Amino acid sequence: MEKERIQEKLTEIYASGTLGIAPEKLKGDVFVPQSKSAAHRALILAFLSGDIELAKIDETHVSDDIKATKRALIRMGEALAEGISGEEPIEIDCKESGSTLRFLIPLAAVLGIPTKFIGSGRLPKRPIKEYEGVFTGSGADMIYLEPGLSLPLLIKGKMQAGEYSLPGNVSSQYISGLLMALSAADGASRLTLTTELESRPYVDMTCEVMRAFGVEVEEDANGYALSGAVKPHREESFEVEADYSQAAFWLVADYLGSEIDLKNLPKSTAQGDRAIVDLLAGLGETGKRNDEAGKTASSSSDREIFEMDARDVPDLVPVFAIAAAATNCVTKIVHAERLRIKESDRIASTSAMLTALGISNTITEDGLLIVGRSAETTGDKCFLGGTVDSCKDHRLVMAAAIAATRAEDMVWIKDPVAVEKSYPAFFEDYMNLGGKIDGINVG
Repeated sequence: MEKERIQEKLTEIYASGTLGIAPEKLKGDVFVPQSKSAAHRALILAFLSGDIELAKIDETHVSDDIKATKRALIRMGEALAEGISGEEPIEIDCKESGSTLRFLIPLAAVLGIPTKFIGSGRLPKRPIKEYEGVFTGSGADMIYLEPGLSLPLLIKGKMQAGEYSLPGNVSSQYISGLLMALSAADGASRLTLTTELESRPYVDMTCEVMRAFGVEVEEDANGYALSGAVKPHREESFEVEADYSQAAFWLVADYLGSEIDLKNLPKSTAQGDRAIVDLLAGLGETGKRNDEAGKTASSSSDREIFEMDARDVPDLVPVFAIAAAATNCVTKIVHAERLRIKESDRIASTSAMLTALGISNTITEDGLLIVGRSAETTGDKCFLGGTVDSCKDHRLVMAAAIAATRAEDMVWIKDPVAVEKSYPAFFEDYMNLGGKIDGINVG
């Protein structure tokens, strides 16, 4: 089936609201899309360097989140070119992108651009309160325009260089957003972390991209210092590497018995989600030990437990849960509290997905306890068929699709169009690997 026919078919399926996948292992090559996390950062630093096109974004399959950030930066650039006068704000629509919102709030403040931020989906309810303390005394104001909601939000005034503080155990997007914004401020700045830093890999990536654009940022025991001596600048283009966050879905499919060759993954990277490689290796070894010891589902209380610490890699939880469910392990996912404020409550929605697929699991205070089903099944099927409510969460859609490769019957996924948020070509790639979607097989 030609590319155009695949896209036409997917458009029809998305419009119907439900996508069906027949059980079928996958085989073939995949070129993984660019890192969404790196692309956000590259676009912002390129914009601050004076040429947003320095960030080389693959426009053929660009995600909704990256579209939102690029559109917003272009609008900010227009406002600066037109000259900022008066109090009339520009309007920035972040769509459903939390990264766009949290990265651009401090940027608008540092650049002194009066800005009204709006959004859709769950975004107006997602928290941004950690910025309230940052704005106090900064020279800029953030004003909530709807009681009880984060959006719409008005930014006024001009944030100055100086000393700021944030907790380290909140979304790293606050820390990354403030660091990138302060790189454009006049003068030296310091960001002190008042608690231990979580999601460190994402902040490390931010600093790496900032340095690639000539920014002097130094980390010490308590936070980060920016000299302010050099503004973002770069002469050559910045290549955005392939995304381990998206590769994780194919790596789990491979773990479950598909044969997928990922062609363009970097071996050396600051991406925290590269941890999926080690997590799958550890999970496999634990399951193997349980098999060798004869510990089966009927003796689940005796099975060795594999623990996943989601503190630094929360985005891996939905797809790693699928891998855990298909292994002779009891898997405990911990430190996943912040998943409750993602595109869905990802603890609850991941649990519901597993339940729909026949996997025993329990929601805990900070995560999930998953009882793997592989040892109590016969043959090659670890999951039941059934209907998964994606809760309009892109990572739930893709995780359920990977589970379908080892299911007993059709897996139906509600609101599959959510994949457009991060990986628009996911189902196109899935079909090209031999996946049977709604009865269509192009393998």
